[in-house]
Amino acid sequence: MLRLTLAENDIELYQNEPINLSYQFSDLQEINASRSSFSQTFRVPLTKKNQEYFGAVNEIGIIPTWNPKVKVAAELSYNTVPIMRGFAQVKNIYIQKGRYADVELVVFGETASLSRDVGDGMLSDVDLSAFNHVLNATNIEASWAGTLSSGAIRYGLPDKGHNWFQNGASATIWSATNPLEHGDFTPYFRASKLFETILTEAGYTYDSTFFGSNLDALYLMMYRGGTSVIGTQTPSTERMTVGLASNLTGLTGHASFTSITAWREATPFYDTGGNFNDAGSGGSTYTVPYRGFYTFRINLFGRTDDAIGDEITMRIHNTTTATEQWLFMEDYAGEVFNDINHTFTSPALLLNTNDQIVIQYKMQNAGHSFDLDGNNAIAQNTTWWQVLDISEATSGQTVNVSGNLPDMKKIDFISGLQKMFNLVFIPDRNNSKHLYIEPLGDYLASGTKKDWTNKIDLSKDIQVEPTTDLQARRYEWTHSNGKDLVNALVQKNASRTYGRYRVNDPENDFASGDKKIQTAFAPHVVSYIPGSQYAVHRMLADTTDADKTLKDPLPRLAFWNVTPTGDLDYQNDANTGVTSTTTYPMLSQFSNYFPTVTNDDLSFGAERPFHRVQANPLNTLYYKYWRPWVNELYSSDARIVTAYFRLTASEIATFEFSDKIFIKDTYFRILSIANYDPTTENIVQVRLVKILGDIRDCYYIPVSADKNGQISFSTPSGGTLTSATRECCERYGYVFDGSGGTSRCFQNLPQ
Repeated sequence: MLRLTLAENDIELYQNEPINLSYQFSDLQEINASRSSFSQTFRVPLTKKNQEYFGAVNEIGIIPTWNPKVKVAAELSYNTVPIMRGFAQVKNIYIQKGRYADVELVVFGETASLSRDVGDGMLSDVDLSAFNHVLNATNIEASWAGTLSSGAIRYGLPDKGHNWFQNGASATIWSATNPLEHGDFTPYFRASKLFETILTEAGYTYDSTFFGSNLDALYLMMYRGGTSVIGTQTPSTERMTVGLASNLTGLTGHASFTSITAWREATPFYDTGGNFNDAGSGGSTYTVPYRGFYTFRINLFGRTDDAIGDEITMRIHNTTTATEQWLFMEDYAGEVFNDINHTFTSPALLLNTNDQIVIQYKMQNAGHSFDLDGNNAIAQNTTWWQVLDISEATSGQTVNVSGNLPDMKKIDFISGLQKMFNLVFIPDRNNSKHLYIEPLGDYLASGTKKDWTNKIDLSKDIQVEPTTDLQARRYEWTHSNGKDLVNALVQKNASRTYGRYRVNDPENDFASGDKKIQTAFAPHVVSYIPGSQYAVHRMLADTTDADKTLKDPLPRLAFWNVTPTGDLDYQNDANTGVTSTTTYPMLSQFSNYFPTVTNDDLSFGAERPFHRVQANPLNTLYYKYWRPWVNELYSSDARIVTAYFRLTASEIATFEFSDKIFIKDTYFRILSIANYDPTTENIVQVRLVKILGDIRDCYYIPVSADKNGQISFSTPSGGTLTSATRECCERYGYVFDGSGGTSRCFQNLPQ
């Protein structure tokens, strides 16, 4: 018996009304396009029971209770076996003879629509406040050990505009006398944790073996431009201007410096960061919110007393470090009733977190005094002082993790991962908001083997078609063009994006057009700091200007590579001393800082590296995640079969698109099932593609490299040899050496 429920309400059906269902996954051309299973339209009678649910849809002038704009949960079942879950849509209302009515429906299998549910929000909108932390040496070191936020954050050392270089062996890039600031390091956020948070905020849950382990070492660079790290406190939020509510009279002489304590922050004065402790609280002290460069401006307006003048000295004083910045010293000896009118702007002063800043004065003669005009105003003829300018924080600020994420849409981040790793998103049969996410190859490998040989209807035509018409003349996989030095160099000299991969098929006379799969990420290419052996990502603008800061950086992904050997000197927590280590943090496109053949590469195609490697990894994004799909499409043995099968309701309800369907002597996977009528269990049309297995790109496949970069290859029988053909050597991006009658293959040397 066929049963339809809408929002858990039973709907009465016509006994003889056919309901044909179709199920589809994806086709070979659009590998992960969102495709929903669906029913053909069918009618239900507007019985008294059905009208209780749909309302008076047969009355033209009455607004029905059914809202055609809203999805309604639907389930079709046959003999208690669910055969389609999703939602229903009313297509038409038919009224016969003015009294009988039918409602025409279509049922769609619910698919996950991440694009719809995630929306146009940016990565900076994701709530990652739980990961906010203070920028200091302790937390940077904890990130290297994997203990900061349980490894969700790692601090790397890209060059963000410093233009580091080493001038000779004795002149180190950084040293105890020139240590790195904490802000010179750059945080990276674990990609899988960001992905999980985005899906959670959109109302999704998921299971994934791939995300649970394979991507733990993959990180997104937290960078939006500039040379430091964005904190919850910003220069614009930490400024202040304080002044005098009224004239301050009788500032008497003192041989030692004395703080002025009458400052006020009440309107029209302001203290946006809450850093000033005004006179009402017994202080008149500015507390430095984070380490950085601060510029102060002081406007003094007043007059000396009627006695013999004296020398007046003013200064900005740091009570924490007992250091000061002189404002002015002026001698009024022999002068009376002399006006004081000075505006002084300090140079940029490097101050530490929680330094206490006050304004002080002194006069040598205790019998003398002077007055300062206030009048509760910020004007040239009043007295006030302000924090005029603050640099980006170099230490001590609370790092705003969300605020440091690159300028990127959330859905573009998800889409980028999908394109890199050829991911499929499979909704749960019972809950469309629960997804199974795996690379396509892993998903298909998880399927169950089923023998349908005896279910095929041999009385009907079996259509066998090659994939020739589905093939494009050229497929291209690529990241986006970065504008940093190295990426710009590749684009300029090679007219392509670093790590691009192309599949060309000039032999197919019927192939036409180009297909391009492009992520919104730029390649995270590592190269040496000039004159050194430090391999870092040089995030420098390709310009001859002194300012090398990249103004519009694209988002970048990289693997955490632990800490290679290299002396590193940086400020301690208090910025009062230097911490020295013998390793430095490295993140790169490779899964190991000194990769070999068996490691992973975030490029689609093998590239000549810009730092020393043992060997280019075989596992590029294309080779590891896309090659089997391309082989399935382009192989001369590739076939699509369309045939008719007799399938039961139970078989329809339990099949998966990952299942391996055995027919006679070959395995296939299902692309679609069409025109299934559960009431008759008639023969259905099934479209399948032949499973080809692992097809070698070349007769020999690289498996290892020795310390000299010579590549060893495997044969189809499993043997290992150190010689190879030129074709196979160059096919994987290595250099062929045929000198002296040899056939050796070597790693391409760094550029």
